[in-house]
Parts: sequence; C-alpha cells; structure tokens
Amino acid sequence: MNAGAAGAFALAAVLTLGACGTTFVDESIAADETSADDSTTTTTPVDPTAPLDELLAEVEALMFDLDQRVIDRDGDVAALARINALWAVAEREIRADDPDDLFNFEQAIELARSGVERRRPADASKGYKILVDVNDAYFATS
Repeated sequence: MNAGAAGAFALAAVLTLGACGTTFVDESIAADETSADDSTTTTTPVDPTAPLDELLAEVEALMFDLDQRVIDRDGDVAALARINALWAVAEREIRADDPDDLFNFEQAIELARSGVERRRPADASKGYKILVDVNDAYFATS
C-alpha cells in the first residue's frame, strides 16, 4: 500500500470511529414544548385586500419581541402563525409588483421561522432587524 492510500485509510478510520459515541438524552428537556397560550390561540383571517404597508407593519410589530417570546416560550408559535398568515398575503402583492425586492423580505421571515421552530431567539432578533431595514427601504422607494 502506498503512503497516499495509507493516509487516506487512516483518515477514513479516524472519521468513522470519531462518529461513534454515546448519546445522552435528557428526558426532562424533551417535555411538551408548547405553552397553553400557543395551543388555544386561533388566528384571525387576514384581509386579502389589506394595504401592504398595514400587513408589513403588523408583521414588524409581531417580530418586535419574538425573540423574547421564544426565550419565554410564551406565544411564539401563535405569533409565528400570524406572521405566516400575514406574509402569505403580503408576499403575493410584493411578488406581483416588485419581485426583485422579495428576497430580503423572505430572508427576514425565514429567520423568524427558524427562531421559533428551532428555538433560536437570535434568529428571531436578526429577522426583526432585517425586516425593519427592508420595510424602510421598500417604502422609501415606493
């Protein structure tokens, strides 16, 4: 066996054996992750004819303290459901009128989603900051 093949074999063995290990699951953490607030909240339907600035203002207001809601596990799932409902209507309008501006809005919404779904308050906070900047820029040019 040449030196290159032996090195590759050794690297493969280290990587394979390094992947083996004991996994510990703390059952106390894996308990119910929804709060009573989240499981009983219903979302008011979004008016499909609502002005875009009102839709995005409500999204911004919901994202303002979403990071803290994630930390407290208090209403974050319900807030995200409302954000998603508002975004579904707002996205159609932005896509129809200004498709080039869609990416930055989507980036902010995806960060809100990952903040709630993956329990990452920093993502929710970053999403809010991006949304504020994108809203300001979008409506300054509209």
